[in-house]
Amino acid sequence: MAAGDIIGSNITNIALILGLTCIIKPLYIKHTEIYSGKIHLLILTLASAFILIENGIGRIGGTLFIIAYIFYLRHSIDTYRELGVETIGKNGVIKNIFEILIGLTGILIGAWVLVNSMIGLSVAFGISDYLIALIVMSIGTSLPELFISVSAARKGYATMALGNIIGSNVANILWVLGFAAVIRPISIAPERIFIQILFMLSLSILLIIFKRSGYMIDRREGAVFLAVYVIFVIVSLSFGNSVSAN
Repeated sequence: MAAGDIIGSNITNIALILGLTCIIKPLYIKHTEIYSGKIHLLILTLASAFILIENGIGRIGGTLFIIAYIFYLRHSIDTYRELGVETIGKNGVIKNIFEILIGLTGILIGAWVLVNSMIGLSVAFGISDYLIALIVMSIGTSLPELFISVSAARKGYATMALGNIIGSNVANILWVLGFAAVIRPISIAPERIFIQILFMLSLSILLIIFKRSGYMIDRREGAVFLAVYVIFVIVSLSFGNSVSAN
């Protein structure tokens, strides 16, 4: 379920969340987003290869993922200071911190309710917990990204809208999966996640291509993302049913 939620969330973030965001408000891209897209693809590719080769991720692998995420944060901060990015005013910092704490509290409570509800659905309907997490839970965990990206795009902060998606995906695969593996090693049969990983990496490549096309992601490209998401759901349901049957 942990693996399904993380992989499904990464796919949902680009295909569904970014797709909807670009349909509502096309995003104009700066050179910094092209750079972040390449790093995003590289990290997802290396992490996916590690998971497939190791048939999952243990405590040592989880620790390495966490360390890699810390280095990623440090490298990103240093790089973006050199490149220069748009900034937001510092007014109301205390208020913003207070709102963040309230939001985090809500997320923790929501996560507890969501996981228990998904487990209940899985047991009640006899559906694979991986499949439930991959499609249903991933949408629930990606809702914050939807609200943040749409709000940022409508206010003209394209960097924030894209950074929200890319940062969330990197955090999911390195930070969240890493911590989950440290708590309890995760064993995954490669054949169960291979197709979904291909979707995740293909969407990351498509994101870079769309970024370079006129340095914006328009409504047509957003529609393509949504179409890919529909295909992903159909394929995952069909594949999940065949695995259950076997």
